Amino acid sequence: MRLKTSIVILLAICICVAFCGCDFAQNTDDMVSPPELTGDMSPIAEALYAVAGADCDLKYPAEGTHRSAIILEDINGDGIFEAFAFYSTSGDEMTTMHINVICQSDGKWVSVSDQTIVATGVEKVDFCDLNGDGIEEILVGWDVNGASEKQLSVFTFLENTLAQQLLQAYTSFLCCDIDSNGTNEIFVHVLNASEKTNKAIIYSYNENGMAQTAGCVMDGSVKSAANPVLSVLSNGQKAVYIDEIKGVGAVTEVLYVSKGELINPLLDNDVSFENNSTLRAASLEIKDINQDGILEIPIAAELPNAVSDGEKLYYTNWCSFNGEKLSIKLVTIVNTVDGYYLTVPNSMVGYVAVYKDIENHERKFYHYDSANAVLGKLLFTVTAVDADEWDSGDFNRGSKVELSRTQDTVFLAELGEGASAFAITTDVIIDAFYLVN
Repeated sequence: MRLKTSIVILLAICICVAFCGCDFAQNTDDMVSPPELTGDMSPIAEALYAVAGADCDLKYPAEGTHRSAIILEDINGDGIFEAFAFYSTSGDEMTTMHINVICQSDGKWVSVSDQTIVATGVEKVDFCDLNGDGIEEILVGWDVNGASEKQLSVFTFLENTLAQQLLQAYTSFLCCDIDSNGTNEIFVHVLNASEKTNKAIIYSYNENGMAQTAGCVMDGSVKSAANPVLSVLSNGQKAVYIDEIKGVGAVTEVLYVSKGELINPLLDNDVSFENNSTLRAASLEIKDINQDGILEIPIAAELPNAVSDGEKLYYTNWCSFNGEKLSIKLVTIVNTVDGYYLTVPNSMVGYVAVYKDIENHERKFYHYDSANAVLGKLLFTVTAVDADEWDSGDFNRGSKVELSRTQDTVFLAELGEGASAFAITTDVIIDAFYLVN
């Protein structure tokens, strides 16, 4: 498998570099035109030129693992690669694109199938066996009207014929076995923020081709969404997680299949028809925060502000989900401005208040008597400073200790007068400190 992957990469690079007849420069920041394709690879060029012309305009996928305009894939596992080319020509309408398949026949590369579609570009290409026959289907996400309007095509390639099995509007798509039946499905997310519609659809392959087999409604107040991620619930069941941005903040929707139905358990189906149970700051995304193999969802919980009339502050509770209940696995205080977070032991949750000094990139952590709403002594301070300033000695170091650093920033801790009463040392703070990325 590693050898095959290496060959694919090398061949793809050779083809992309060598197709100087196509309009290559406009996709590579005006690079100098590469040399003509020669040797064993020249027949591939000739096969494409024969149908596309020497002035064809190659189209490069914008996302995904396949980013070349010419993609080599052994879709039937026979050890022989097929070439899939995406292009348009000067004779096409402005909204016409091609997918061309070039195969080896009797030792020669030959263009065997060419399909046109109404599109302006390629967003993503994937290969996935959807019916368990050992032959991968070709999944192509097309830009129809820029990135604002996209369509997913699913093609089969049998007996030198490329046949479209599905054409579906989409926001994002994912090939996965979400229902654990041993056969892959296509999970399609369709979001239309202007019409306030948001839904997920599952397509499966049957004897008649692709068919919708499940679907569900999602939060209609969502403005944009990240790509779906296949993971598992805390009980081990497969599920798709999607981070979404609302008018204020972000949420995560978790979808799984039960008894043939696609379930969205975090959606309030009775009152708001929204997902507010996972609401938090827009910059926080799902993450396996404790490295247990399960994605945790960041959820906001009120954190006392050391300034009585200051802005609202929040803990971030990282929660696993079992399909019914969210369970807190880790509590953190996140500084999204400077890019770090501190883990908070259960014994201190509810007993910390924070002073947020954005101008000086500083956070002061105080003990807080939540029962009586009384601010206690300063426990410690965390400051982010310019690395050059810190290393030069120009910064007033005082009793500050280095916690961590990036190329540009050094993160410092300084103990307060209340630290010893709660056994807080610089080593404790170092163990609790993490960079966001």
